[in-house]
Amino acid sequence: MERDIIKVELELDRIVCRDEGDGWGNAEPYLWTVFFKVDGDSVVVLDDLTLGGTATVRTTPGSHGNLGTTDVDAGDTVTIPGAIGHWQTNLKPIPTPAGLQALVPDVGGVIGVIAVLMEEDNVSDDGAEAGHQALNNAVRDAINQIVATRSFTNQEITEADIEGLANDVRGAISDAIQNQQNFFENLWSFLNPDDAIGDNIWFFSHDDLANGGTINFSQRWQNEGDWEIFGHLTSTPLCPANSLDGLFSSRMSVRAFSAKSKFSAPKFMDPAQGDKFVKIEALKRAPAAKESFDLKSLRSFRDGTFKEFPGLTQWWKLAGRTTPSLIRELSSSPALRKDVRAIMEYLPKAVHQASDKLDDAPLEAAERVFAALKNKTNNRRVAIDSSRALDMIGLIKGKKVGEAMQILSDIQPARHPATKGTVGLRIAKPKIKRVGG
Repeated sequence: MERDIIKVELELDRIVCRDEGDGWGNAEPYLWTVFFKVDGDSVVVLDDLTLGGTATVRTTPGSHGNLGTTDVDAGDTVTIPGAIGHWQTNLKPIPTPAGLQALVPDVGGVIGVIAVLMEEDNVSDDGAEAGHQALNNAVRDAINQIVATRSFTNQEITEADIEGLANDVRGAISDAIQNQQNFFENLWSFLNPDDAIGDNIWFFSHDDLANGGTINFSQRWQNEGDWEIFGHLTSTPLCPANSLDGLFSSRMSVRAFSAKSKFSAPKFMDPAQGDKFVKIEALKRAPAAKESFDLKSLRSFRDGTFKEFPGLTQWWKLAGRTTPSLIRELSSSPALRKDVRAIMEYLPKAVHQASDKLDDAPLEAAERVFAALKNKTNNRRVAIDSSRALDMIGLIKGKKVGEAMQILSDIQPARHPATKGTVGLRIAKPKIKRVGG
């Protein structure tokens, strides 16, 4: 069965400090992360049935102070900035040679992230950043080495592969720091080096994510204090409407797994075993379910009227970017689910009634949904997109459906919106001059 392209949002959310482990002082944690994927973006199955190409590796900025705080005590929670902890991408199946596609159309990809939590002491800023760059290079080299050893008959990434990657990373970091620092800096950091609180690698296969939904994960390190990092992965179909339909028809789920070791293959909660976590080697795809909404009408609109308003494409892309965050919020908010259901039931009727006035109720529901996304997310991109959507909802209220589509087509998502052929203008608030005292 041919695999689908999956939209994936992978995010490290927060770090909880239960014990800072720094004696009388407060801790100064910093976090290195490297995201990676091996998929059809850059890898293919060659004619000799080995994998060809290189992994996609996304590095993130900063070392000392990159969490935005240098004063963490027991009981504190540190929100991980989006620039360090967030990646949204598409996971594409890896194509097979033409002669094999009739039998096996593709091979599933994998996606993951490595996190290294450190605590600042005497290592210089330059030395820490050298360790950071060594991490990036080591992950890239090790993942590509794993790719080079995989074949059509040997696709699995094993625990030994990941442990080898982790060991390579640790060695490269230590060597790079010492090579960057001068003799006296090395002597100073030898007396009290930056502490490695812990590291972990999470990765997920294409088939783990095929059904869609959210996977929550965490890792606790009782080393140099007591720390725990939390994150989640949300996978959805590319089409926002299909994603929401999948959620409401129960084809998506919320899952969780815990990490007990350096290697973290998914261990999904099994209701039959209470709160125990069990490793699942492969997840079967959910059987086809009846669609919850009238997607046929929406597809008809997409293939017809939608093309008459080319500017709508940018708003459709905005909807796609916010969908993973929306799916996650809907999994825990019955009120938002009710609002989204109202919107999805209204849209198929509205898009084919251009002369009718827009109903206020679904627009108000949309305002509540985007306001919730804007206020709850720590993803700056989602917050900006939600703010722009809220502005546009205000502009189209009271308009006919056709008029609203024209407005959306003419005014693109932007910080300072402008209609076609005009320059975006910023409307400043008038300054009020004080009179007297």
